[in-house]
Amino acid sequence: MQRLKQKAINIVEHAEPNLPIIGLFATVGYPLFYIVWKYLFPQHYENLTLRLIEAVISLPWLFYRYLPKKAKTIFPVYFFISVPVLLPFFFHFMMLKNEWSIAWAMSSMACLFMLILIVYDWIFICIITLSGFVLAYAAVYTLDGHVSYTEFHIEYIPTYLFALIGGIVANHRKQIAHQTKISLLQSLSGSIAHEMRNPLSSITNAMSSLQAILPNKPVGKETTGTVDISQSGLISIHDVIEESSATIKRGNKIIDSILASLQGGSVDINNFKRLSAKKIIHTAINSYGYNNLAERKLLIDKTAVTFDFLGDKDLFIYVLFNLIKNALHYKNRPDFKIELTAETGNGFNIITVKDYGPGVPASKRERIFDRFYTYGKSGGNGLGLSFCRRVIESFGGEITCNSEEDCWTEFLITFPAYDSKAVKDIKKEILKNKRILIVDDQFSNRVLLAKYISEWNCSSDQAENGEQALEMLSSNRYDLIFMDFEMPSLNGDCAVQQLRSTHTFDPSLALHYLQAPIIGITALPYHEALSRAGKCGMNDVLSKPVLRPDILQIFERYFFSEKSTITSDQEELLSGSRILLVDDNETSRNFMRLILEHYGCSVGQAENGQIAIEMLEHEDYDLVLMDMEMPVLNGIQAAEAIRNGKYFSRFRNGNRIPIIALTGNTDEKSILRVKDAGMNHHLGKPISRDDLIATIAVWLNNSLMAENGNKTSPIQDYAINKDRFWKSIDKEKILDRSIINSLKEVGGKEMIDNIFPVFISDTKKIVTALATAAEDGNLKRYDQLIHELKGSSGSCGANRLYVLSRYIHEFSSKGKWPDNESWIDILEKTFTETTTAINEMLCAEKP
Repeated sequence: MQRLKQKAINIVEHAEPNLPIIGLFATVGYPLFYIVWKYLFPQHYENLTLRLIEAVISLPWLFYRYLPKKAKTIFPVYFFISVPVLLPFFFHFMMLKNEWSIAWAMSSMACLFMLILIVYDWIFICIITLSGFVLAYAAVYTLDGHVSYTEFHIEYIPTYLFALIGGIVANHRKQIAHQTKISLLQSLSGSIAHEMRNPLSSITNAMSSLQAILPNKPVGKETTGTVDISQSGLISIHDVIEESSATIKRGNKIIDSILASLQGGSVDINNFKRLSAKKIIHTAINSYGYNNLAERKLLIDKTAVTFDFLGDKDLFIYVLFNLIKNALHYKNRPDFKIELTAETGNGFNIITVKDYGPGVPASKRERIFDRFYTYGKSGGNGLGLSFCRRVIESFGGEITCNSEEDCWTEFLITFPAYDSKAVKDIKKEILKNKRILIVDDQFSNRVLLAKYISEWNCSSDQAENGEQALEMLSSNRYDLIFMDFEMPSLNGDCAVQQLRSTHTFDPSLALHYLQAPIIGITALPYHEALSRAGKCGMNDVLSKPVLRPDILQIFERYFFSEKSTITSDQEELLSGSRILLVDDNETSRNFMRLILEHYGCSVGQAENGQIAIEMLEHEDYDLVLMDMEMPVLNGIQAAEAIRNGKYFSRFRNGNRIPIIALTGNTDEKSILRVKDAGMNHHLGKPISRDDLIATIAVWLNNSLMAENGNKTSPIQDYAINKDRFWKSIDKEKILDRSIINSLKEVGGKEMIDNIFPVFISDTKKIVTALATAAEDGNLKRYDQLIHELKGSSGSCGANRLYVLSRYIHEFSSKGKWPDNESWIDILEKTFTETTTAINEMLCAEKP
């Protein structure tokens, strides 16, 4: 009975939007159509009294929205009494009284379609239709003593049934689709609610720990005085804040991932990193949002070994959270516990989550991974394990369930070994979206690097010097840059300084290049190169010639290793700047105000765009942070008003002042609106401190490193035994076959046949020119030529010549001649030996 009552309520709720329309049709239509069928198209029978009664019955339908609350509670009963009378009874009664005329047969079918429109359940439709017809038949028979079939046609029956069945089927399919959407939304809301509990619980616990660290809150109106916090206490506060921020980001990522999954999207692999199994299990166990300490004690970390795997840290923690949450449902069973273990195998590794709950029947162990399927507990939504499987499969692994009923259940998460082909394929898929710039004045160096990079599916572009590189960087977004140190036109040090300064760069690119990894490539001694790299803003240094393992090492370090967000070195530029913060949410304003004031900013606040315009008119500001959704004047309207300047008489900087949008909508359409309104940049909510500071800094000042100019660091002196060096140069191998073979891999034998004759010819000219420079005492020309010789010999694998020219370059770069008077003779001898070895190699390879 309860189910029937609920069904009736659901039908009324479904019909509710159409009730006033049907009521209007009946209240006005029934009396109006009396004129139609009585005078315009006269029928055998008409009854104005019956029509007026039907119109009165339909009045509660017409005024349903205005009924008192108490009347609405009993309306479902009235609905099911009035529906048969208003629709099937009236139309069938008039059809029978008019002896099955075609006009009323068609009207009865129209009545049927109207009934199907408002009552979606086919059983109720059939009951109401049948009861209305029986009631009409009984009424006609009682009044007339018989029912006439004068104009009845047998074709009415299949036509009527077709209309009835077809309408029911169509409406039923529509209702199923509607119910599916409702179920999906319920599941989605349930899943998001589940995923929010953990981060909210963690943040609640974090706030409690902060209260334990901080001194007691002052009583009453006491606002003066100071309190002391220990160094360890201060560190703990920062740790709590950082962990809470990470928790919020993780929660947002999980919700975004679930939404993408429900919309048919795949797991985003672009954030996959190299992760430690033991470390991530430890993190998950300690950050799960337990209801009490007793729950925490039920989890036992039994990971004695560890291994690395490729995946997304936040998504994998979600997987562990989901398994822990499902297991804790049975926490009240005797001897219940949850064990997490890790083990390594031959080519694969496993993490196991085992609970001592009721177990899962063999027939259900695969089904529990289906979407919207739940087993063993009520209130679930059937999305968790399905999403977990999608996550683990995106890692290249699999998740399975083993169980012994009434004893235990274990989930085995299997990963491929980190150095396996499966992981390498995922890396290549990730790297396919990366774009790399190679900057080197030596063609062979660029070609070799491009070859190694292409083996990982990366796309790359090439530049011959720093000037060309900066031009390319100003119009394209590169994820990694290989930058040679010594180049004509503009060397690598200066190019990187300009790039990191964001000078003349579009701010969206400038923010990117504040953090993009730049790898110096050089023939300089490593320690000297590292010193120069650090001062100009490079992240790392590779020694020439660059080899395949070097590239893989860089990819691992900068694309697949966990690293904290790189904060902007421009933070000091914020000190003294004037920021106008426009947001109707006071909490958001206070949050950003505290951050900005910490960096020395002077902050003005406005709660809507209209107030912001008034403040700009009366005070000078350097930058505006503008929320999008606000009363009175929203962010778009305010930005447009600032840019056109029509509201200002004093303020003259409306077309130049940077305006940064603060928005929760970062879809393409919303960002386009931001740009069209004249805003310079956008930050998606929730906004991290680092993103906020870096963005403001870039827009406030485009010359972060201007004070450094284009100076390069001096070359360090190295304690090298000169006698030992000059005596041992003959022991160096003349040619480096590994480099030559790499060149052959890139361009084949044809490249070798073309490159080396050109190298010999050019080197001969360089050696001759060096002798002339030495005679003339031309230090500048000598330094230029040695640098050129060092680069070309290293690129072509002329090892002995490269080692010698690199040593000589240590002196030329400091404006000194080599520490051996016979250096030019040794250089010429080495060149002759190199030429002989190259010619022998070329001859040996001829068919």
